[in-house]
Amino acid sequence: MITRGYFIGQIVDELTSITDKIKNRAKLGLTDIHTHLEDFYRDILNITLDLNLKNLNQERMNSPGLDLGDMAKEVAFQVTGDKTTAKVNDTLEKASQYATSYKKIRILTLQNKQGSYSIDEELANPFGFTEDDIWDVNDVLKEVMHLELYKLQSLSELISKEVARITIELEIPDKNGKYQTSLDKFIEEIPKEKFNGISAYHKYHSQKSNPFNLTEKQASDDISLLIAKLKKLPRITREFLAFMYSRGEWDDTEKCINADYLERICTFPDKEGEYRLLKDAGLCWLQPPDEPGESGTFEIRFPTKVKNSYFLLEFDEFVEVKKINLEKVLVTLDFSDFQ
Repeated sequence: MITRGYFIGQIVDELTSITDKIKNRAKLGLTDIHTHLEDFYRDILNITLDLNLKNLNQERMNSPGLDLGDMAKEVAFQVTGDKTTAKVNDTLEKASQYATSYKKIRILTLQNKQGSYSIDEELANPFGFTEDDIWDVNDVLKEVMHLELYKLQSLSELISKEVARITIELEIPDKNGKYQTSLDKFIEEIPKEKFNGISAYHKYHSQKSNPFNLTEKQASDDISLLIAKLKKLPRITREFLAFMYSRGEWDDTEKCINADYLERICTFPDKEGEYRLLKDAGLCWLQPPDEPGESGTFEIRFPTKVKNSYFLLEFDEFVEVKKINLEKVLVTLDFSDFQ
């Protein structure tokens, strides 16, 4: 059974962690607060204080001095990453135009607040504002401690859902302007091939009884064309090609695999997507059955623009004779054994 202590511990840990990140940003002079943070703390305050705060900046594009407001209960908050006296007095000055709308305003600094403040009394008087109205996360957590269990659960669920996004928003870029979490983390890099020539490949085929009518340069161009096709495919698609190739059988000059057999032995969830990518790359083709009741076949093809009409056969023979790992070639794009 999940207890109050569990929820409180999780809430304290997450909000304290966010505060630490904001403090680190402030050390670099970064005290701006993203809209996501305003909305995040709006929802926290609404649950904790039983309010119906709205984001005033979203409703009126910009509300100088105030970020969140509950018109019915006449309470408003300024949410800021700046903890200084200057920020407090600046907020009070800008908020003075709303003295008839809000009887109570508070300033929520997302850093740890100072030990004391020199508040301008003239600016504070319209709201009855005192140092007690300057809050930080510890003041919010004091209120959290007294919440009923169902509210603690709601708060815990909110924080769990939003904390990853908030953490990303608070990241500090490195000296090159790169963030720890960026789109690059979710994009597969274009592979780098290992290919410095095919002297061994050309020599092997040139010494056979049947003539090998390609120069080493022409044979190298064919391999380069295959590599270019493979580089444009995702790694998982190259693995899928290697799998189909290894399980396929020869039909004259084509390497084929029965479509129904492939469906039975492979439970990969997006086979159709892999087929489409391989087809678009010109490396695989679905041959419909000749007669009703028969199976279709996938024909594995290497690039159609190669100079060697028997490229696939000769490639396969060399890989088999030299016992070259097929995934090393088709997936990792390591052709170093072809030298």
